[in-house]
Amino acid sequence: MRISLLPELFISVFLLLVFQTHAEQLIVSESGKYFTISSALENAQAGDTILVKGGIYSGSITIDKPVVLIGKESPVIDGSNNNTLISINAPSVTVRGFVIQNSGKSLSREDAGISVNAEKAVIENNHIRNVLFGVYLRQAHGSIIRNSRIAGKPDLTVPRRGDLIRAWYSDSLLIEENELNSGRDVIIWFSTGSKIVGNRIRNARYGLHFMYSNDCHIERNQMTGNSVGAYLMYSRRLHMKNNIMAYNRGPSGFGIGLKDLDDGYLTENLVVDNRVGIFIDNSPREIQSTMHYAGNIVAYNDMGIEVLSTLERSIFRENSFIENYQQASLGGSRTAEPATWRHNYWSDYAGYDLREDGYGDIPYKSQKLFEDLLTRHPLLRVFIYTPAVQAVDFAAQAFPVVKPRPMLSDSVPLMFPRYPAHLAGLNSKPRKTFISMTVILILSGIFIITGFSKKSKGDKQIIKNETKEQGEASARGPSLIEVRNLTKKFGSVTAIKDLSFSLGKNESLALWGANGAGKTTVLRCLLGIVPYQGRIKILGMNTEKNDKTIRSMVGFVPQEIDFYDNLNVEETLDFFAMLRRAPTSGISDWLRLLELHDQQQKKVKNLSGGMKQRLALAIALLGNPPFLFLDEPTASLDIDSRRDFIQLLKQLKKDGKSILFSSHRLEEVSAIADRVLILEKGKLVKKCRPFELTGLESTSSMLKIFLEEERIASAITKLNEEGFKADRNNDGIKVIVDPKNKARPISLLASSGIFVRDFDFESNGQD
Repeated sequence: MRISLLPELFISVFLLLVFQTHAEQLIVSESGKYFTISSALENAQAGDTILVKGGIYSGSITIDKPVVLIGKESPVIDGSNNNTLISINAPSVTVRGFVIQNSGKSLSREDAGISVNAEKAVIENNHIRNVLFGVYLRQAHGSIIRNSRIAGKPDLTVPRRGDLIRAWYSDSLLIEENELNSGRDVIIWFSTGSKIVGNRIRNARYGLHFMYSNDCHIERNQMTGNSVGAYLMYSRRLHMKNNIMAYNRGPSGFGIGLKDLDDGYLTENLVVDNRVGIFIDNSPREIQSTMHYAGNIVAYNDMGIEVLSTLERSIFRENSFIENYQQASLGGSRTAEPATWRHNYWSDYAGYDLREDGYGDIPYKSQKLFEDLLTRHPLLRVFIYTPAVQAVDFAAQAFPVVKPRPMLSDSVPLMFPRYPAHLAGLNSKPRKTFISMTVILILSGIFIITGFSKKSKGDKQIIKNETKEQGEASARGPSLIEVRNLTKKFGSVTAIKDLSFSLGKNESLALWGANGAGKTTVLRCLLGIVPYQGRIKILGMNTEKNDKTIRSMVGFVPQEIDFYDNLNVEETLDFFAMLRRAPTSGISDWLRLLELHDQQQKKVKNLSGGMKQRLALAIALLGNPPFLFLDEPTASLDIDSRRDFIQLLKQLKKDGKSILFSSHRLEEVSAIADRVLILEKGKLVKKCRPFELTGLESTSSMLKIFLEEERIASAITKLNEEGFKADRNNDGIKVIVDPKNKARPISLLASSGIFVRDFDFESNGQD
């Protein structure tokens, strides 16, 4: 076998020596030695570089030598709607910096912008437009398509279009950072070991289409507005990670489709607003194979998961299923029990967490009657947004005899969503990441059955408290938010008890209290995320009946913030504007106000903590809502960033926003709040003005220490070994300390050679 490779090795060495000896640069321009690209190619030697200056060059060209073709000032190669524009028949050819346009449109001839029939081609930084096929690869092993814009022929119907990229028997490809629009598919056939990274694919049939291609990696791509985001078929060991599949609602409408796929991994993908989030057909197909789904967000799809047959040997862990109208639709055996479901988040989970470990104490069961009927009778989908759905599911709750058998059961569900695992820094404690919490709290309505209304002693108490609160609020003018006898229980644990307050126009109200006081639960009740007892009215509307309308009027900033790091600021805002269906016309104004206008093209992962918090606030302000709800808005910021953020909130309040926020920082409450509600274990113990807080005793204290990233883990270990309670806090750590001994953790770290960049001390801290 080694002997048979000697001729190929000899040829490669010979070509390398020839390239080094004879490499020259030929220049093509209107006034130069070569007027056409073809004439330069005829005179070029293997290894030469052909520099083509700006202008329009008509007709097709064929490259039969290993040369580098570079465009300067975006020269145009125009095919006048005839044939293929560039045909590459030699190995190691580079085509860079061209506008390549107007191929023929014969499917039988397979007209293309670039046709590659040799190995190791590099196609980069080109604009390929109005072509039938974009780049067609045949046995082009090791080729690269990078940083190019490729658009099909928009006047053709989708079935008549060619593929924007078609790879046929081409192994070890790298297709990265391309923008692909208005074609048929990006198709990878019989091509092993390829990487598809960072591409944007829109307005196509199948964004990505894999067939008989093993050991490929699909990462950081965006597939939006297609019939199907990605269809993975008849392949093995495909790894699909950190992609976005959104608004794919064509005839199939799958975010991700799987057909006869074995040993695949789908991890940390965002699958939003498709007809079907994940469609699974006979995957895995072989008895010794498994499928793994972990850390994915599947949100706001008509169906979260649709299974055409059984779902054996599939493992679902730490996925978040958020407000899919139908969480699962199962064919075949009509049950997902052969699969492993564990530690997933379900937005319709009605359980509780008495252990306070972030996991539900009872299993999640998908057993809505209407979902069961839809699975058996898809034509009932015509009723999907009508009151008939609520009536059917209410009947199932009221009369258990009609309850369907659960389609799936998650034995230990998550109480909070997780997205994505490698960005959220998941550990034993669940975290409310920014994207998932925003999706839950802001973007869509949640239907909650609360039972029949009837008069009771509780109603009389509500009326009594309403009269008292109205008297207190008369001097403040009309109330925009009215809360009466708000009570929330998780099993036998009472998180909020008989809380009543109001919020007026242009007023700022602070919820003050230690960890476990119930501040976050109050915000979740006001947003209609959890069922509760009592009454909440916002602008006169009952939150239980008008939850979607109310959430559209509220901007929410959670305490823990994690973004999709590979989007830039502008893309992140556009993404959330689409989810909220908010106009984009005012985005530039918010960017200027929040001093983000010069950060629009910066990737989120490169933003400072303060800038990320500003971005969170910009997202909350999309649609210009009259209310802002903020949950510990400066908890993870350093001193300077916190000061700047407080100034922003003061300006927003001055501009007319009504603000309800939770906090344990005295300077923050003093700067922003008009009034303070002091909570203790879910009860309102005092209403006061901010200046009255200064006399309160500190119940606990927290030291925040800011360190270099690589020293955080060792610092936590050191402090915990010394008996402190230390945990990570974004770009540092937080430590619960005795106020009289607050300098000792810093001294311990310094003596261990761990440099402390900054620190902050808080009273009434939260762990």
